[in-house]
Amino acid sequence: MRKYLLASAASLGLMVAASGAAHAQAAKAPAPGQIVVHLNGLLNDQINMIGATGDNVQGGNKLNPIGMAGFLRLYPGFDATTENGIEYGVAAELRTTYSSAGVGIHESTAGTSGVTGLAIRRAYAYIGTPQTGFVRFGQTDGIWWLLSTGEYYNFGDGNLWNADGGVGSSVPNQDHPSGLFTSSGSLYTTNKIVYISPDVAGFKAGFDFEPNSNGFKEGESCSLTTDCATLSSAAGGAGNARRKNTVTGGLEYSSEFSGTGVTLAVDYLHAAPIGVSSGGVTATGYTFNGYKSMGIAEFSGQVKYAGFTLGANVKTGQVNDGYTFLLPGQRDLLFYEVTGIYDFGPYTVGAYYFNQQSAGAYTLGSSYGRTATNYGIAVGANYALSKNLGLYATYLYGHRHQAGYNFISNSATVATGYDNVQSQAFSLGAALKW
Repeated sequence: MRKYLLASAASLGLMVAASGAAHAQAAKAPAPGQIVVHLNGLLNDQINMIGATGDNVQGGNKLNPIGMAGFLRLYPGFDATTENGIEYGVAAELRTTYSSAGVGIHESTAGTSGVTGLAIRRAYAYIGTPQTGFVRFGQTDGIWWLLSTGEYYNFGDGNLWNADGGVGSSVPNQDHPSGLFTSSGSLYTTNKIVYISPDVAGFKAGFDFEPNSNGFKEGESCSLTTDCATLSSAAGGAGNARRKNTVTGGLEYSSEFSGTGVTLAVDYLHAAPIGVSSGGVTATGYTFNGYKSMGIAEFSGQVKYAGFTLGANVKTGQVNDGYTFLLPGQRDLLFYEVTGIYDFGPYTVGAYYFNQQSAGAYTLGSSYGRTATNYGIAVGANYALSKNLGLYATYLYGHRHQAGYNFISNSATVATGYDNVQSQAFSLGAALKW
């Protein structure tokens, strides 16, 4: 029943902004034989001030440091209980989608996102009991998120550097630091089946299986086999992002000692790339038989006491930025994040620091440095006027470096300083939820 951190009213439940309706079941199960239908939502809007290395060096174009960013998210669903006590239900999350700049809203069709306006990010069902555990299936968070901690979205604009609509989304991509955050659309928007065990003396275990990295109706009516969701191998492979046979397992322990809440968790994710049936994958003059499999370990912990929350999350393994596959000769990734939050009355203040060391753009034989370094700082403050209305301020600082790589042009043509870029962002906004 995790993943709405039980923060004070000051947070306005802004966790919803990033993780959606992520309960394994309703917070309070309906009475036997009853069904409860709900349509919750979140509207967030803010004014942004942004400065970044690449603002004024992109082919003579310049960016205005002042802008606005906002989004609408809807959470329809229902919770129910059978006459014999089995709990079940459906939860979904609809989000405002991205579109190109212009004048006003664009409502044309947009390929993988359907109609540009709202997109289905999560849509899943659950069934089970507290005594037997719960199964969920559909486009849903997996064990990687459900049985982990140390990553929070209940302060500032509720998005921070892992942004989908917050001020972090408005930072130019080339200046935006990359982090292997646990809550990732490349993981939670895919169709999978998940099991979470009942709580036994504070312990919970779980596992999930995802046949391929696609959601509902993606790659189902395909004319070319490479467009099929069930693609297993292809001539030259299918890039470094598409997965098959992803399996995740995790174990979490939660308890309280003299008023101090403690949570510890460990998870492991394994995935295979689409195979290479003929030819190979070529990069910087080298040809490889294919990408390496993905294997990531996640270690996380949390301590809560008297309104204070301290959390940490560490990931390490055979993976590159954005949960993509590595080629032979590329280094493993290391990511860590440390967060502190304090809730007092209608106020919440929080901050985190993350650091990631990865292969980035380096491939065997390239002129780039072997390690890409990304780190970011996020600071936020919230004031709740009521349980449904709040104000917030957010500050972000980000830094990226990879020797010899020009982040502005995404190439090896290095202009002074462009293999070392930074950004700052500040926003003031309001969030309304129901």
